[in-house]
Amino acid sequence: MMKLLQFATKRPKDSTILWWLVVFWLIISLANYYNLIYQNDLLETRFFWQDVSENTVYIIKWLFVGVWLFPLYIWLTRQCILKKKYMRYVQWWMWVLLLYMSSKIVETPKLDVDALLFLLAFPALIAGITGKCITSKCLKYKEKIQKIRV
Repeated sequence: MMKLLQFATKRPKDSTILWWLVVFWLIISLANYYNLIYQNDLLETRFFWQDVSENTVYIIKWLFVGVWLFPLYIWLTRQCILKKKYMRYVQWWMWVLLLYMSSKIVETPKLDVDALLFLLAFPALIAGITGKCITSKCLKYKEKIQKIRV
């Protein structure tokens, strides 16, 4: 039990964080592409309490597929965009986005992409709560470091 707790308190390496970020969002993107575009599964036609046209639903499907471009950009450039505090907020919003995406996909009798998105929302929530999935370069981003001499 103690070894499990020690493992949970350790912070992963930066390369591990970046690889899991890309793998996580690649799974989401490929599952969305296969189910929404290839199989042409349905999305709800009401977004934010308004009915939308069929063309708009098609655009929203492609936005659901393209949601992984932000993590891909972070992985390719290895640069920080926001401070640690705001990156945690982004992780919280990704959790909300995944839950919203899973609620907008029409349910089918078989286990489908809506259940996958719902299940994959919880690692995003845990990353937002713990703050351990932020690279070490981004932990110090835009912080003023002062030396205190005694």
